[in-house]
Amino acid sequence: MEPRSIEQPLILLVDDDIRTARLLARLLEDDGFRVELTTDGALAIARLARAPVPDVLVTDFRMPHADGVAVARFARSLRPDLPLFVLTGYPELVARLGRGLDPEAVVHTKPVDYAALSAALRSCVEAVSSRAARAQPSVAAPGPLPAPGPLPSPTPA
Repeated sequence: MEPRSIEQPLILLVDDDIRTARLLARLLEDDGFRVELTTDGALAIARLARAPVPDVLVTDFRMPHADGVAVARFARSLRPDLPLFVLTGYPELVARLGRGLDPEAVVHTKPVDYAALSAALRSCVEAVSSRAARAQPSVAAPGPLPAPGPLPSPTPA
């Protein structure tokens, strides 16, 4: 298990099967990921509407109030390059409804192979972290301060 870092990107996990969602969130946290959990599409959209926008979205496809593709489209309206992972028992339906998502969502079929999902998320998070590091302007260490010059003499008023 890797130690958690404050800089670790945030994963928003969305799944209406509460037991599965909590188990998956716990496994991801045990593997060092930062995870926020919502249990339906409407709650996910509400969470996405407030800052900070998560760095990765992992969503179930079939959910009440809004499906995973609707959640993904809303997320991409906020952040067009947001990495998307869809967990589903209906991969062909996700492929058909998810057309137009660029880049495409990564689809994992249920039951989810946790080792494959975790590895894919780790690769994605590393890519997000390295992009963020490259985007940060480098701050040069300040040079020495100039030597103080003579103080100006007071002028009579």
